[in-house]
Amino acid sequence: MVTASTHATRVARLSPVDPFIPEESPLSLLAACPLFAALPERVLGQLAGIARRQNYEAEQALFRVGDASDTAFVLCSGHVEARIRSNDGRELVMHVAVPPEAPGYLDLIDAAPRSADAVAQDDVEVLTLPARAVRRALSEHPSALMELSTGLAGIIRKLDELMRDQVFLDLPGRLAKLLLARSVPGPRVELGITQGELAVHLGVARQSLNRALGDLQQRGLIRVEDSGATVCLLDRMALRRLAVGGRRSLSPM
Repeated sequence: MVTASTHATRVARLSPVDPFIPEESPLSLLAACPLFAALPERVLGQLAGIARRQNYEAEQALFRVGDASDTAFVLCSGHVEARIRSNDGRELVMHVAVPPEAPGYLDLIDAAPRSADAVAQDDVEVLTLPARAVRRALSEHPSALMELSTGLAGIIRKLDELMRDQVFLDLPGRLAKLLLARSVPGPRVELGITQGELAVHLGVARQSLNRALGDLQQRGLIRVEDSGATVCLLDRMALRRLAVGGRRSLSPM
């Protein structure tokens, strides 16, 4: 989910951090991380032997844009936001990493400088490893590289879908699709973000989003509750039709 604000966006926690959970070993944490899961146990053991634990407080940065990609991180507990900043000071939260993800792992592939800030959302513990050792382990095991490539393909597909929606779906269609995607069993959708942040995700002004929400509510498809923090889905079938219809006609070149 992409969100934005003038200052750092606060994103709702995806899961609580339980301080009473027994500390996992570096080996088990690496084995659970998608970046390392396909590596042989022997290699995981070698990497676990050089891993170090490190703690960060809320709003403390693991790394900043432009920093060297010389360290790999595996999230043990807490939540880490991937943020980018515009020239006028606005910030976008591109992703919230949860255990056992590896924040910033894309930068390890080409060893380019960091392309986003990684900032602790709450108290965070990570494993750190030398990036050189991680790149060497991945390059020596094609199956691990294939797993990594599969993950990258998934990211590209999601970006393609976002681009298609921006071009081919009107705002009510994009809004309906987002609400359906975030829904759980039951009619209520807890957005977890402000309407301003939701507007940024949909690529529209706040006023346009308000009009779209009002239109869907007036048509009896949704009900906005809790000052916009919650949306109750009243007619899923009609929302699904909007999410696949509402096409824009493109002007000829």
